[in-house]
Amino acid sequence: MVRFPFGLKWRLLLLVSSLVTGMVVLVSFYVGTKQDQVLLENSLKSAERETKSAAFLLARAILDQNDLALSDTLKNLSFVPGFVYAHLVSREKVSYFSFFEEGIDPQMADFLKAKGEEYLSQVFADQEKDYSLERFSSPTSRDAQYYCLTRLIYHPFRSGKELLGGLQLIFADDFIRQARKENERALVTAALILWILGLGVSLLIAHYMVKPIQILSEGVQKVGSGDLDLQLPDLGRHEIGLLGKQFNLMTQSLKEARKERESQIILQEQIRQAQEIQEGMNPSIFLRTPFYEIKGFTRAAKGVGGDYFDFEELPQKQLALIISDVSGKSISASLVMVLIKTVVTTYLRLYEDIRPDKIVSTINRVLCSQAHVDKFATILFCIYDPLTRELVFTNAGHGPLFLYRKRKEVCTITKLEGLPVGLDSTTSYHLGRLSLEQGDILALYSDGITEAWTVDKKPFGLHRLREKILNYAHLNAKEIVERIVADIDHYTAGAEQHDDMTLVIMKVR
Repeated sequence: MVRFPFGLKWRLLLLVSSLVTGMVVLVSFYVGTKQDQVLLENSLKSAERETKSAAFLLARAILDQNDLALSDTLKNLSFVPGFVYAHLVSREKVSYFSFFEEGIDPQMADFLKAKGEEYLSQVFADQEKDYSLERFSSPTSRDAQYYCLTRLIYHPFRSGKELLGGLQLIFADDFIRQARKENERALVTAALILWILGLGVSLLIAHYMVKPIQILSEGVQKVGSGDLDLQLPDLGRHEIGLLGKQFNLMTQSLKEARKERESQIILQEQIRQAQEIQEGMNPSIFLRTPFYEIKGFTRAAKGVGGDYFDFEELPQKQLALIISDVSGKSISASLVMVLIKTVVTTYLRLYEDIRPDKIVSTINRVLCSQAHVDKFATILFCIYDPLTRELVFTNAGHGPLFLYRKRKEVCTITKLEGLPVGLDSTTSYHLGRLSLEQGDILALYSDGITEAWTVDKKPFGLHRLREKILNYAHLNAKEIVERIVADIDHYTAGAEQHDDMTLVIMKVR
C-alpha cells in the first residue's frame, strides 16, 4: 500500500487549493468566453447602427448632389472603432470609397475593395434583401477576421422603395482581439489574486480543521502507550469537540476499567488459591482396602463451590463417608462447606460413639447458631462396617442413594427423608440401615451430576446415571468415576454448567 508522504493538514490543503484552482480556471475561462461573445455582439450591433445612420445621411447627400457631404459622411465613419473601409455606389453607378487606415498594404486594399464590390453587387442583384452581414478571413493572417456590412439606400421621404444607392462598410476584429488580450490580462490578474486569497483561506481552514484532529490523534497515541490520566482540552462545539469530550469520558472509563481489572486479577488469584485449598479438603486418593474401595470427584461451577465430600477410616475398621451440597455457589458457599468439614472433623476426633444422626444434628445446631450465615446445606452421612457389611446413614435433604446389587444386577434408589441443615435447630434426624454384599456399589452424588445440561438445557438425568452405573459395575471404583465423568463431559459438550458436580463411588470387596 502506497502511503501519502504528507500529513492530514497538507493533504487537506492540497485538496482545497486544487478545488480553488479548478474553480478559478473554470470561472476565468467562462468569463473570458462570455466577454468575447458580448464584445463581438456589441461591435456588430454598433456597426449596424452606424451603417443605418450613415445610409440616411448619404441619402440626403445623394438627393442634394452634395459631394462634400458624401465625402464627410464617409470620413466620419472612420471614428467608429474597427472600421477600415467604406464604399458607396449611387444609382448612377458612381462609386465613392475610403480607407480609414493609413499606410494600408496595397494588396490588402485591393483585396478589401474586391470583396466589398463583390458583396455590394450581390445586394444590388437581390434588392429584396436590404441588409446583409458577411464574414471573411484575411489573406495575410489566419487570426484576422473581417465583417462586411452592406445596406441599400432608399429615398428617405417617399413611401415606396426608391433606390438611391448602396453602402458597404468593412470593419476588422483587430480592436476586438486587442480588447480580448486586455481582458485576458485582467482575468489572469484577478484569477491570481483569487487563487492567492483562496490558498490563504485554504491554509486557515486546514489549520482550523486539522489542529483539533492532531490533538485528538496525539491523545490516542498517549492513551495507547498507557497514559490513562490524559484529558484533552476543549476542542470546540463541533463534531470533533464532541468527539474530544467522548475521548475524555473513554479514558476515564478505561482508567476505572483498569482498576477493576487489577481488582479482578487479585480476586481471581484469591479464588484460585481458595480453589486449591478447597480441592485439598476433598480426598483425591483412590482408597483400596481388603473390604472396600472408594473414589470421589468434585468440580465447582464457579471457581470455588459449596459441594463437599470426604471419607475417613475409623477405629474398628469402619468407614465414615459424607457428601454435602451447600445452597448457592462461589465463596460464600465454600465458607459454609469449610464450616461443615470443621464440625465433622472435630466430631470424629472427639467422640468415639460415631452415629450419623448425631453428627448431622450437631452440624445443624452449629449452622443455626451462626446468625450471619444465611445458608443451608443438604448432607448424606454414612458409616460402613466392613465386618458386618452394614451401612448406617442419615439423609438431611440430600438426593436419593443409588445402590447397585451385584447378585440381582439391579440399581435401586434408597430414600430417607430429612430437612437440610441450617433451617431449624430442633430438627431431629433418623437412621437408615442397609446390608451390603461383595460387588455391591454405593453411589453418592450432588444434583450437579443429574442436572448437568447441554447447550439447549437438556439434563443428564437420573436414568442416565443409573444406566452408567449398570454398564460400569464390573470396573473398580476409580474407573467407574472416570467413565461417568467422561460421559457427562461428552454429553454436555462444553456447555457452561450452573451447579457444582460431586460424585463418590464405593464398591464392596
